[in-house]
Order: sequence, then C-alpha cells, then structure tokens
Amino acid sequence: MSFADVIGQHHAKGILHRTIVNERVSHAYLFSGAAGVGKEALAIEFAKALFCSGEGEKPCDECSSCRRVRSFQHPDFVFVFPSSAKTVEEERAILDSVMENPYSRNKPWATPTIGIEQIREIRHAATLRPMEGRRVVIVAEADKMTIPAANSLLKILEEPPETMYLILTASQVSSLLPTILSRCQEIRFGPLPDNEIEWALIEKKAVDPVRAQLISRVSQGSYAHALEWLRESFSERRENVIEFLRFCLKDPRSQIELVEQLVRDYDKKIIKEILSLSLMWFRDALILAESPASVNHLVNIDQLETVKKFVGAFESIDYHQVFIDIENSIQMIEKNIQINLILIVLMIKLRQALKLKGRQT
Repeated sequence: MSFADVIGQHHAKGILHRTIVNERVSHAYLFSGAAGVGKEALAIEFAKALFCSGEGEKPCDECSSCRRVRSFQHPDFVFVFPSSAKTVEEERAILDSVMENPYSRNKPWATPTIGIEQIREIRHAATLRPMEGRRVVIVAEADKMTIPAANSLLKILEEPPETMYLILTASQVSSLLPTILSRCQEIRFGPLPDNEIEWALIEKKAVDPVRAQLISRVSQGSYAHALEWLRESFSERRENVIEFLRFCLKDPRSQIELVEQLVRDYDKKIIKEILSLSLMWFRDALILAESPASVNHLVNIDQLETVKKFVGAFESIDYHQVFIDIENSIQMIEKNIQINLILIVLMIKLRQALKLKGRQT
C-alpha cells in the first residue's frame, strides 16, 4: 500500500506529502474523523514515508524500511491500539489483521481502552536512542485512552524527543484532553464519497458493481462499514427494517413479541444496524415524497417500488420527529440502556408519527 492506495482523503494526503517533500514534519499529529475513513491506513503509510530509504516519491514500498513497517517488524515503529489482550499472541493477531487490511482491524473486545502501561512503554522508548535514526509511534483510537494514560502521553507531548514522531487517530476528538489537542497538528478526514467506496469494493474486493453501488450508499462514508456489510446479509437486515416498521402499526402485544424476538436473535450491534438502516429508509421516503424525480439520490435504489408503496400508504409522516426518535434510540442503545424498553417505546413513537390513510387517530 502507498499514499495512492489509500482510498480518497486527497486533502490529508496532500498535506502529508508536502511535509515530507519540504522536510517540515511536526512531532505530533492528530488524524481526526469518523471511524473507517482511512485514518489508520494513512497513518501507517505516513510512518513508512518517514522511514523510507528508497529513491523518488516516498513511501517507495520496496525498501527494507517500508517492508518492515508494513509487517510491523521495524524496531523503531510502534503501533498502539485499545486492547484487552492477555498475551503477546493476541496482540500480534490484531497487528496481523491491520497488516492484511488497515481498514478492518480486528476488534474482539467490547470496550477496550488504552491503558497507562501502554503509554509508559512509549515513554520508556522515548528515553532510548532509536536504532535507525528516528522513532514513529501511532496511537490508534487515542480517544479511548484512560485519563491516567492521557496524562502520561501529555508528558511526552510537552517535551517531545527530537527523534520521535507521534501520530494519534481519533473519532471522538472531544474525548481528548484539550492540552493534548493543543500540542498536535490536526488533520481532518472527511467521509468517503460513495463513488470512491464503490470503486474500492470493485477493484480491491471484486464485488459485483450493482452490489458495490448499494453497499457504498449504506456505508455512510466509511470503507470499514462497507467491508462489514460485505460479511453480513444486507438483504436480511433490510427485511428486518421493513418488518419492524410494519409491526409499528400493529397492536402492542404483537410489538412486544417482535421486540423479544429481535433481542433474542440479535446482539446490540445488529439492532443498531437495523435502526440505522431505518433512518436511511425514511430518508429515501422523504426524498420521494418531496422530490419524486430525484430517485438517483436514493440509498435503497434497488427497492424503488417498495419505497414508493411505503410513502403512498400514509396520509402523512412526521419525518423530523421520526429522525429524532430513531437517532435517540440508537444513542440510548449505545449507553447500554435496556434494549427491549427502547425498542417498544420507539415503536409507539413511530406509530404516532406515521398516519396511515384511512386510520382513525
């Protein structure tokens, strides 16, 4: 992989390319943006470029330094990530997944953090002379550092060694200490355009163009999410959405039975996916209701007739309230509030927002 192989993010790549060409590399960077848009992928490529000993544009991907960084075997390259690993073998398995595809790092633990011991290892390394002239440290998902770990990292940032370069990545910048933010050069990563995700799926994963287009539209700018949808049954999830919305119009007993089935059959992650797809379904319904000619903007373009029937079945839909209610439900599920109750309340609220033609209120 090289800068050119990192999907999109042309603005970020341009900044980093210029810093290398002009030899004006900062000692601390913060790559910020949504999950799965390429922050870790570009951080690794930037590390390769900083070590690269090849001729011409860097990274060359051919010299010994590039190859060793790519395989996480370089003695002066450190990659830190949220972990609950108990053994070296577990950690190595995660690094191997990054080596295979930096957009889909294995995350086997529910709520891992970056602890103070991990940062202390970096601080210890900072006291040692690099074996090959400089040291590069990537702290992936730095927003998941514990407070002691963040304070320990701050001490490095306050007096960074001349030979050490730190690259932090974060999706929730607000979770980082302001004093850490002030000491890093922030480079922002935007959501990936649908066409770039679609191209990557076709070129890198040999996905059928029709399926690639559909997945790119539901991935919300994240290539990592697109890869997740490749492994899961998108058709099944969308059927879950249609069934959930259909049961919103039924009696309370039927709603409770459906909710119990969903909680029994699916984990929290999948239920959140179902609700996220529900948001996209209502988005498409709103587009058709307000601008029927704008069908090319639909996410569920392959279900055009079904979406049309859905819109036509209602006298009115309070879209604003629907979006608020579903988004609030997703947030509450993330906070581990009782999922059964969240879904039942949501179904009641959606029933109030969806006024069927001919239904008495």
